[in-house]
Amino acid sequence: MIRNIIIFIGLLWSLAVCAQVARRPYLNPQEFKLPFRILNEPIETNPLYTCHDITPIALPTNPAVPGIKFSEKCMKFIDRFGAYGPYGFEVSEYILSQPDSSSRFLNKDIPGMVSDPGTCPKWKSFDNNQKIQFWVWVMASIAHTESSCDPNSVNRGRVPDPSDRPRGLFQLNTLKSKRSWRGPNCGFSSKVADVLNPKNNIRCAMDIMDELLKGSEGEYKSNGKIYPTNSYWQKLRKKDPAGGTIAKLIKTYPLCD
Repeated sequence: MIRNIIIFIGLLWSLAVCAQVARRPYLNPQEFKLPFRILNEPIETNPLYTCHDITPIALPTNPAVPGIKFSEKCMKFIDRFGAYGPYGFEVSEYILSQPDSSSRFLNKDIPGMVSDPGTCPKWKSFDNNQKIQFWVWVMASIAHTESSCDPNSVNRGRVPDPSDRPRGLFQLNTLKSKRSWRGPNCGFSSKVADVLNPKNNIRCAMDIMDELLKGSEGEYKSNGKIYPTNSYWQKLRKKDPAGGTIAKLIKTYPLCD
């Protein structure tokens, strides 16, 4: 009896959410915060999620390929149910804030996706929800490699300027003066707390990726690919044409093959 009441309430909530989805075809799956999961059912069988036209896929925290897996902390990008965590939500919100017609993240002709190095061969067949999910996966791959998805990570090794140590999820410059030119979301202060703030770190990292996708017209004068290119992140530079660990993690996104 109690279970049926819970399911009924959940379905009413689902109808309200789906009504909003009908108005916004590319709705972020986490835009409507759900008050509960129905009896802890998995997302794929949970009635609250049936209106979203996207397959829930969890990050592999157990290696599907020997040695290739995400840190448990990366589940703040995509959780064990395949839903966006708070970090994934920030990535998706960044993309959704851009008009579809001008979003470089949703462009079907991003260099290197289908052509060499073949980052995601099925990219052109993706709808916008799948493209956003792919980018959440990409940013989780970068954050895992840079910081093990630890928002408090600090590079304690040898760096050119000890006052400008890379910090946070994406190992960004500490000093605002060295960082603000990288994008409109990169102008937060040099205070450690601001640099380590996940929202600041993620949105600045998305600005950097957006600049990379601009190709020769962007700040990095790149080739428009995720890798190999003139990237902020060393593993994605031309010195490592295979993209290193980041590329291996990106390629675990199952819809690309």
